[in-house]
Amino acid sequence: MKTTINKYAAYIDMTKIALPAMLESLLTVFIAVIDTKMISVMGDKAISAVSLTTQPKIFVLSVFFALSVALSVFVAVAKGKNDGDEARQYLFSILKLGLAASFILGAFLFAFARPVMEIVSKQKETVALSADFFGIVMGLMIFQVASVILNGALRGLGNTNVTLIAAVAFGAADICFNYLLIEGNFGFPRLGVTGNAIATVLGSAAALTVSFFAVKRNGFLGFDGFFEHRFFKYPKILLEIKSKAGNIVLENLAMRIGFLISGVIVSLFPATDTAVYFVGMLLMNFSFACGDGLQSAATAILGQRIGKGDIICAKKSLTDFLKAGLVASFALSFLYIIFADDFFGAYFKSSEAISQGKTAACFVAAITFFQIERIITAAALRAAGETKLPRQAATLCVTVINPAASFILAYGLSLGITGIWQASLLTQILWFMLIFVKSRKYF
Repeated sequence: MKTTINKYAAYIDMTKIALPAMLESLLTVFIAVIDTKMISVMGDKAISAVSLTTQPKIFVLSVFFALSVALSVFVAVAKGKNDGDEARQYLFSILKLGLAASFILGAFLFAFARPVMEIVSKQKETVALSADFFGIVMGLMIFQVASVILNGALRGLGNTNVTLIAAVAFGAADICFNYLLIEGNFGFPRLGVTGNAIATVLGSAAALTVSFFAVKRNGFLGFDGFFEHRFFKYPKILLEIKSKAGNIVLENLAMRIGFLISGVIVSLFPATDTAVYFVGMLLMNFSFACGDGLQSAATAILGQRIGKGDIICAKKSLTDFLKAGLVASFALSFLYIIFADDFFGAYFKSSEAISQGKTAACFVAAITFFQIERIITAAALRAAGETKLPRQAATLCVTVINPAASFILAYGLSLGITGIWQASLLTQILWFMLIFVKSRKYF
């Protein structure tokens, strides 16, 4: 009887953390869907221009996303040991690094937005629009970076309710200012893509406000001693950040290099084809968001249990998360296939574009199973302190296999955009197999 009660208690704890985290990630993607729909009134070129900034934007931000993931692990383990001082040392160190780096990078990317977009996009007709959007969003990325890092600390505590509220604040501000600034409603200037970029920045500022006050009022974290904190007084903390966070940063960068190369390959197709592809990627982002929500919960729960030295419970929790991921995969894949016509019909009028979208939806449905299970397993490895294996797998699959397979299938075998999707499926299968096999050593 006691075992049954403990089992249900474990499921309740997992749901309390995982559900808000999943909703947050799904909300973020849903906001991106609405964002794309709102900019679509400016035409296919506007959709393509904004979409082509996604990979270079995420490439830069991936460094800070990685720091956030590492901070979640550090805080979770410190929470398991009930060591608030250690948690704050990690928070202050990573936050200061993030703020300094985002300020310097932001200034550089604002000044050189056009050359950057000319490198990553081969669509001459959209590069000016892409540069406008990229320059504004990246020039003021310090708001988003600060919010991402603070949310990482909150996720480490399992406080995903607040990060969900931050996502709601972002979405509300973003959609509101998109409505006002893209088409110039209620007397506001009609700014198009530029208005979309400004709305994104204002949304990030709103999310930061929520995250800041949540951390400030948190008894385990807080900002007491932030300005007095000095990096070099804590060599052990810096070594851990360099070792574990460094591997996660390299993993994210390797992934983004691969996605950037794939994005360049996709940009060689006509604007309408790339628009359909990027709208299809919104579906894939839903799958990632679901896996990311489970990953956040897995990091918090497994990290805290590993911090307590309870490896047996950590192994059991991983099994529960993988089962939950399987159920989510079935549900999402079913929805993708059933509602493909409606989803792509909301963006495109031509039957050819909608037909391409239905094909993309089938590929995304197959990819979802491998993607979600791989994300959860990689999170478990990081919580156990193993950050090298996920980096190696990501580098091989995303930086080497996916771009090579995309080029060969799309151009060598003349399969076009379908070849890009086939390469993505192949990559996800291999990536999952590598992570899953290697995880047996730890769990």
